[in-house]
This record gives sequence, structure tokens and C-alpha cells, in this order.
Amino acid sequence: MMSKTRIANAVRWTLFAGASFAVASPVMAADDGADLERIEVTGSRIKRTDMESASPLVVISSEDIASQGFNSTQDVLDSLTQNSGGSLTQQESFGFTPAASGVNLRGAGLGRTLTLIDGKRVAKYPFAAGGTQNFTDTSNIPVGAIERIEILTTGASAIYGSDAMGGVINIILKKNVEDTIINAYVSDTDHGGRATNKISLVTGSSDDNSSMLLFVEHEKRDRLKASDRWSLGSDLAWDHPSGGYSGYGASLWETKATSATGNDRLVSNSDSCTELGFIESNGVCKYNRAGDRQLLPDQERTSLMVKFTNELSDNHQLFGRVDFTHATVEQRIEAMAVGDDFLFNVSGNDVTLSSKARPELSKTYDKATAFGGDFAGQDDGTYYYRRRAAEFGPRAGDFTTDNFSAVFGLQGYLTDDIGYETSWSLSRQRIDKEESGYATINGYFDYLNSCVNGCSQLDAISQDQLDMASYQPSQKGQSTLVSWAFGINGDLFELDAGTVQYAAGVEMNREWFYDRSDVFSQRGEILTTGGSAGQGSRKQYAGYAELSIPVVDKLTATLAGRYDYYDDASDVGGAFSPQVALEYRPVNELLLRALWAKTFRAPDMQRLFGEPTRAYSTITDFQQCAADGLTPSACAQNSNYEISANVVAGANPDLEEEKGENWNLGLVYNPGNFDISVDWWHVEIDNIVTALSASYVMSKYDKYANMIDRDAVTGEVTINTQAINLSNRTLEGVDLAIGYTLDTAAAGTFKFRLEGSYQDKWEEQLDASSPVESSFYEGGIPRWRANFTTKWMPTDDLAITAMVKYIADHKGVYASDYFGEVAPFDVRVDAHTEVNTNLSYNLTDNVTVAAGVNNLFDAKPEVDNTLYSWPFFDSSYYNPVGREFYASAELRF
Repeated sequence: MMSKTRIANAVRWTLFAGASFAVASPVMAADDGADLERIEVTGSRIKRTDMESASPLVVISSEDIASQGFNSTQDVLDSLTQNSGGSLTQQESFGFTPAASGVNLRGAGLGRTLTLIDGKRVAKYPFAAGGTQNFTDTSNIPVGAIERIEILTTGASAIYGSDAMGGVINIILKKNVEDTIINAYVSDTDHGGRATNKISLVTGSSDDNSSMLLFVEHEKRDRLKASDRWSLGSDLAWDHPSGGYSGYGASLWETKATSATGNDRLVSNSDSCTELGFIESNGVCKYNRAGDRQLLPDQERTSLMVKFTNELSDNHQLFGRVDFTHATVEQRIEAMAVGDDFLFNVSGNDVTLSSKARPELSKTYDKATAFGGDFAGQDDGTYYYRRRAAEFGPRAGDFTTDNFSAVFGLQGYLTDDIGYETSWSLSRQRIDKEESGYATINGYFDYLNSCVNGCSQLDAISQDQLDMASYQPSQKGQSTLVSWAFGINGDLFELDAGTVQYAAGVEMNREWFYDRSDVFSQRGEILTTGGSAGQGSRKQYAGYAELSIPVVDKLTATLAGRYDYYDDASDVGGAFSPQVALEYRPVNELLLRALWAKTFRAPDMQRLFGEPTRAYSTITDFQQCAADGLTPSACAQNSNYEISANVVAGANPDLEEEKGENWNLGLVYNPGNFDISVDWWHVEIDNIVTALSASYVMSKYDKYANMIDRDAVTGEVTINTQAINLSNRTLEGVDLAIGYTLDTAAAGTFKFRLEGSYQDKWEEQLDASSPVESSFYEGGIPRWRANFTTKWMPTDDLAITAMVKYIADHKGVYASDYFGEVAPFDVRVDAHTEVNTNLSYNLTDNVTVAAGVNNLFDAKPEVDNTLYSWPFFDSSYYNPVGREFYASAELRF
């Protein structure tokens, strides 16, 4: 039963809508009596004549995409005000998925938004985000092929099954094109970098019985280097409180385990610090990591799509689509940092070199002459070099992505009253990753021993030594989904209030994947990087039914239910998802709507079948820092406590499905040239599969002591995590959209649209015994996102558009670390505003040109003083492209 609190919130937002009506401008009545074709709209299998239903839907047309300055599918999705959880973007240069992007509607979590293409599921990205979480990659969907994007902003497992917990994104591709259209697009940025060149062709033809469409697009985007942007080319970016050059230049240190100071002690710097390309800073040979980093990668993509229909008879139509995309992405980050991976133990007249990860690797020298005499005169103890292995060059990852999909089917009428559709589809995504700039542990050990008395890391590394140690890791992955579906729909029978409509059907899916790093990476034998591996498959069967029942005049109830069964090694088994919705239209212009639905999400394949994922994570050692008597804020700002921890994330075949519940109450008012919609929504997700991050585990070291292993001799930290059904999350808020069209005789037509999302609740509980925490209190989540668009059409041939995007101020990601203390800086992140402008002009009936400026006022990403690492802003909300100029030309013939 719906709680009183939820009802109170719903009433509160309904009153807010009424107040909005009171200040609205005068409106015109809509035309009546049009004979409209029924279509299937995202969120329902029943065909209808109205886009608005009980399920709130946002529709973005290809015209909107062009006029608002979006040059990629991900740009469009990033701008959604409902994307309150932020996006996974290609700024994630240090993660497992720098070649991919994903969406987090409502903050439900990456992977809990279902992404469809033409209403069909597609294969998941084979490399899991963070090594654990599967999602749908949206980075390689060609924007030029899109007719519109429909975003269902409520859960819909009763209609679509798993993953639709935060919403559904349905990307509708072009289909009926009679002309040949060539479009050329170029862009460049005010500060350099990220230039884009794109050209596309779409052509089609049709007759009384068939139609054909061909689409081809090629795009190239240059990388954006950190050195191109403001102060981001420096570790000292933004004059940030955690900014500082990396201590890994070329220096020798004694470990805190043996040092008389109780902290790591600087012994000596390289005499050739600056000659090696490093920086002398505060008496230490350091390194500017950011100078070698990229903010966005090089990307080149070619896409091809063919769509066709053929009328087999008056009642049966054959349809199909085949598409292929080939893309390359080049990732670049700074050279390896080699530290206490290799230890040098001085005892008497000897110094013994050993490997922490490979204890069997060991060799002893005379300390007076060993390693260039670096240890001569040193007391007994344990030492290590802090060395940026710049001679190996930047760590690079070259990704090659091949996406292929095919859909074939029949649709039409089995009888005069029963429509049908059946389809078979194949979707496959294959990724090949080749890396460079790395060394094996064995190879680096051999380099250290390649000199007569051992090689000092304070000296340059020769080419022969590089050849000895270098290694090129690789990774291959593939994800495949094969689906078959059959559905029927039509009118069932008549009631006094109208016709009962229905839809019903069955689906069968089989998905399988593999993700395989090279053997050395899987074993953890590569310095500064890890590997992942896994493979598995599962089958899924589903049956669904949906009824639209006119209860009384103007009131319609829709009942939907779906049962999904998973045939795999997990504990999911079967899951039933019901949904109930009401639509009340007291007058034609006003819709009042309500929806309740249960949702679920089957565990990720990687979490079920993946082998343990090993990686390194740079974190602050709060545990050791607290033992040394420092406060958390002092720890965060003390680089001596920055460590590279080993992170091992394991799979769990006993995972169960995540379960959710959605509520939505809203209204839509559209009397003519004015429209408004207001929706209160509430999302609950339980049994969430959770793998705690290394930084979070360490920040809560008392609670998760069992996950932290600290070597008693070397001090090396390993954090072990496993995916478990543990957490729950509650999200609540309101969406508002207002549109107004003003026609004038003298100045032409003006269109105004305001869209906003306000999040009232974002609460999480890690487990049943943990306190409920608000992300608005803890930090990292903005309550408000809004977009305001103005379009002026002074003539039929000229259109001028301005779009303002707004993200509200909010607490920093780690603001809670400073609560209870006097923070040395502002823990809030400033509000962010960007303005995009566009001008489009029809030179002739066949030629259209356009130009615009994105981020007109060159707004920078908003700095978060609580973040501990460069670039010190949240890349899931902000991008560093800056002011961008673009132009396009379209030719039709």
C-alpha cells in the first residue's frame, strides 16, 4: 500500500503544478476530430494514437539534436535532466572502459537503465565498468541515423523485463527517406584539441510494395590533451588543496617500517632530475603527471546501416535492418610509477633486491658498490626507489570496436482484429585492446640486475634495458545477444466506456560473453595494471500480457504483467513484474496519470561468471594515517599517505536478482500552443548487488577491516571485495516541463521550453544494520538539473536556437569526510551553466547550412575541493571541452 508520506509528497507536487498553471500565459484550444494512426510508444505494447500515456515519456527529435548543438548520442543523453546520477564517459581514462559511455537515469545506477534500438535489446559492453558492472555502450551509435530518442522516465520491467529500473532509452532510427541527403560537419575548440570531422549519407527509395534505406557515416575526433585546457595540464590544476606533483620522479627513500622518523624518509634525489624530464619541488625530484594525460581520447568511427520493408501481401510485411560499426579509440595516460614494488634491504655490508609481488625474485650485492653506490653508508633498513618510468613512454591503450546487429521480422494482421509482430535479432559487440608502456615484474627485475653491480633507478634507462623489461598487455572481449519474439495486439471486446485493448507475447533470449586479458595480466605480473577474465552464457524466457480497460468514461486502467525465467547457474530463476496504471482525461486537453510497477534486474554476467579482477587503485591510507594520529582531512591532504593498493574483486554465482518498486503521479495539460507536464516519481531498489570501492573500504576501515589485508613485513595493502546482494536505495523527486509557442505577424514564431528535474530524496543503506545515508548530505549529487531552450524562426528558412543547461550547486563527493571538523576550504561545488547556440538557414529547397557555438561563455568544469585526485572535478557531470565552434552543410537531391 502506498504510504502516507508518498501520498503527501504526491499532493504537494500536484499543488505545485496547479500554481504553475496560475502563472501560465493564455493558451489556444487544440484541434479535434483528426483521424490519427495508432503507433507503439515506448512504455507500452498496446498501440495508441497519443504519445502521452500513464508512463511519462521524453521525446527528443533529430531536429532537436541538431538545433541544440549535440554532435553525439552520448551528448544528448548527458544533457537529460533526468540523468541525475551522471554518466559514464570517455573521460574515464584510468578505468576499464575508456572507449565506452553509459547513462545513469534517476541515479538508479549504471546498467539499471535499459537501452533499446528500435525497441530491441542490444548486447552489453563486454568489458565491465570497474571490472564488475555490465552496461550498454552508447558511444558508437551514429547520431545521424537517429530519427528520435524516446526516454521513458519510470521503471518498466512489466513491459521489457530486466534492467528497466531507472527508465528506458529507446533510440529510434530513420526509416522512410525518399531523398539522398549528404551532411558534412566540422568543429573545433577555442583552446585547441577535440576537433571533429564528420560526413554522412542517407538515401532511400520506395514504391507501393517496398522501401529501402542506406545510411553511411564516418567520424573522426581528435584527442583532448590535458595541456590544452586551462590549468588541467598540471597536477597543480585549479590551485586545488589536494594538488601536487607526483612524488614519483627519481629518488631513493627509506620505508617508514625502518625509518627513525616514523615516516618514509627521503635519502637522495637523482643528480639528473631535470635532465630526466622531472621537476625539483620542495627538495624532492617529482613529476607532473597531468602533462602527459589526456582528457578525451582519439576516436574514429565508420557506421553502415541498411533498412528495408517489403509488402508480402495486404496483411503481411517483411522488415529488416542490418548495421555495422567499426571504431578505434586511442587512450593515453602518463608513464608507469614504480615504487615499493621492489625493495632493497640493507643488512651489514649487503643490500638485497627483492620483489614484493614475487618473493622468489631476490639477489644480493655489496652495498658499497651496488646500484651506483646509492646505498653506500646507509644504515640497516628497507629502501625503495620512487621512479617514474618515463623512458617506457605513456601507458597507451588502443581499442578496436566492431558492433554488428541484424533484425528480421514479419508484421501485419492475422485477422481483421489481431495484429502481430515476430522478429529474430542478433547483436554482437567485439572489443580488441592492445596496450603499451608497461613492464612485467620479472622483466623489470632483470633490468635492475642487468648492470654489473645492479642498476640505479636514479640513472636513465637504456633502450636495451627497455627492451628487456617492456611488455604489451592485451585484452579481448565479446558480448552476443540472440533474441526471438512474437507478439499480438488488438481490440478484445467492447465495454460501455469503450474498447478493451490488449497486447501479449513471448520472448526468448540467449546471451553469452567472454572477457580475456593476456595470461601475464591475469596473473598480476604486470606493473601498475591488472587484468580481468570471465566467460559465461545464459538463456532467458519471458511471457507478457497487457490490458487497457476503459473503466468509465474518460478513465482508463492499464494492467501489465511479465514473467521472466533465467536458465543459468545463478539464483535468479523466475521473476514476475506487475504494473498498474491509470489515465483520467476530464477534458481532452488534460491528462491525470498514476502508475505503480515492480521492477527487477538480473545479476550482471561479469558478476556471475567473471574470474577475480585484479587492479591497482591509488587511495589514501586512512587506516595508517589515523594510527599516526592525523585527522581524516589532514590525511586527505598529506601525499605521504597516498598508496597504490592491490584490489581484488571476485564474482559470485549465488547472486540473486535486484528488486525494485516505482510510483509515478502526474498530469499533462496541452490546450494548444501551451503545454505543461508535472510528474512526481518514487523509486525503490532493494537487494542491490554491491562491490565496495577500495577508497570507500579504506575510508571506513573500522567497519570493513575484514576486507583489508596489510602485509606485516612490506606494509603492502590488498583490498578484497566480492559482489553481494546487500544494499538498498530510495530515490524521489519531480519532473517539470513547460512549453509555449508564440506566433507573431511581424517577428515570426518563438518556441520556449523549460525542462527540469528536482530530486527530493536520494537515500542509501549499505546493509540492514547500517544507517540510512542521504547522498545530498554525504555529497556528490546535485538536486536540480534544468534545460531552457528558445527557438526563434523569423522566416520559414531561418531558425536561431539558444539552449541553457543548468546543474545546481551541491556538496562535494567526499564532503562528509570533513563534517565535524572545520574544513579548510569550501566543501560545496558551484552551480554550473552552459549556453549552446545554433543558427540554421535554408539557402535553397535543397541546401541547408548551420553554425553554432557550444558552451558559448567557455564555462569550466566546477571544481570539487573534496576530491583527492586530478582533475579535481566530477567527470560524470562536467566535460572539459570548453567553447566549441561548429558548422554543417546538408545537401538534398
